Amino acid sequence: MRPELFLSLRYFLARKRRSSISLVSTISVLCVSLAVLVLIVVFSVLNGFHEDMKSKILSKESHIILTAPGEGAIADYREAIKKVMRVPGVALALPQYEGQGLIRWRNSVRGVKIRGVVPDLLKRDPDFMTRFAVPQGKFDLESRNNIVIGEVLSQLLGVRVGDRVSLFVPPSQDADPLMIPLNIEYKIAGIFSSGFSEYDEFFVFMSLEDAQLLFGVGDVAWAIGIKVDDFNRAREYREKINQATEYAYMSLTWMQLRRNLYQALVTEKTLIGVVLFFVIAMAAFSIASTLIMVVMEKEREIGIVKSIGMTPDAVMRTFLIQGFMVGLAGTAIGLLSGLLIASSMDSILRGIEGVVNAFSSSFHTLFSGLANLPEPRPWKLFPEDVYYVSTFPVRIDAMEVFAICLGSVLLTTLCSLIPARQAARLKVTVVLHKE
Repeated sequence: MRPELFLSLRYFLARKRRSSISLVSTISVLCVSLAVLVLIVVFSVLNGFHEDMKSKILSKESHIILTAPGEGAIADYREAIKKVMRVPGVALALPQYEGQGLIRWRNSVRGVKIRGVVPDLLKRDPDFMTRFAVPQGKFDLESRNNIVIGEVLSQLLGVRVGDRVSLFVPPSQDADPLMIPLNIEYKIAGIFSSGFSEYDEFFVFMSLEDAQLLFGVGDVAWAIGIKVDDFNRAREYREKINQATEYAYMSLTWMQLRRNLYQALVTEKTLIGVVLFFVIAMAAFSIASTLIMVVMEKEREIGIVKSIGMTPDAVMRTFLIQGFMVGLAGTAIGLLSGLLIASSMDSILRGIEGVVNAFSSSFHTLFSGLANLPEPRPWKLFPEDVYYVSTFPVRIDAMEVFAICLGSVLLTTLCSLIPARQAARLKVTVVLHKE
């Protein structure tokens, strides 16, 4: 065993005489492990919530859309869909027509976004209903002049399932004036709830054929909505689709369509990561202070080993290795505990909810005789009707965990340079003169 490694292990594992140094060293290891634990847990929770939010939105939205160049429509959308479906990784490609309009019920008028979809959308896109509830009526677009509106919009208009409303749209520039209906009544077949105000307040779904008739555009599609196997690789699939369609259409990914949301998620994660990384920096500097104390304590031993031939570089490597060991031990403990807590987060939160509910129930039982206390409601940290999550979403990213651990070890090792250089610069004559 090399002398640098031997001395590093001895200093790292020493527990005699100077218990204060040993305690500070232990605290340094715990600080690093706590910092790594927090980073792993926070990033796993962020990843889980971000993926859950994106899946909620993208279950109702296309991952990629194809539109005609300019402001026109796609006339040969059936042929384009055949080309798109030949691309490996494309799960679904459906035509749709979308535009702005007005909906009227008696004296109430609201601006809405009208989307025409294939009548059998639920059969062809089962993922559409995963985050989509129809508490009133049903999502029936196969009957002519049927529409489905959002829950908030129905409350604003004061309508119910079975009521008939009127829709108006502005004439398109290339539409045949003879095909533009001035006033068409539609029956409300269902009222949906998605949990997103943009949908629940402004969206109206109808069949593609009804939308084409309403907008007076004939048998064309405003866009082709495409879903792929992995929406996080939408940019990659977009290029393949462009090649398959010979760049005949404009293509946009959900990152471009939802730019504000995408940038907000990325910025949130980056800022939280920067702030939490300072926790590791603080732990790393605590290691540096610990090693400085070790150098001050071991001045005599350093002078002796240098007097018998150990070079300043070897002394520096000794304390660098010790700092590396402290960082590695703290990172290993933080990694194991972080993965354990992150993977058990849902059970931990359920346990917290159980403890709080048990306490409130016991409090009500004890003091209900003294005062007329209302029956406590079950408390939930993340209510399903608000956050639309039945389980706490956590997703552990292996590359992020590796980056956290690598950064922790490197930072703690770099911070060891200060005491290592201090030890290497000790003069043998000055140390022996003190003795």
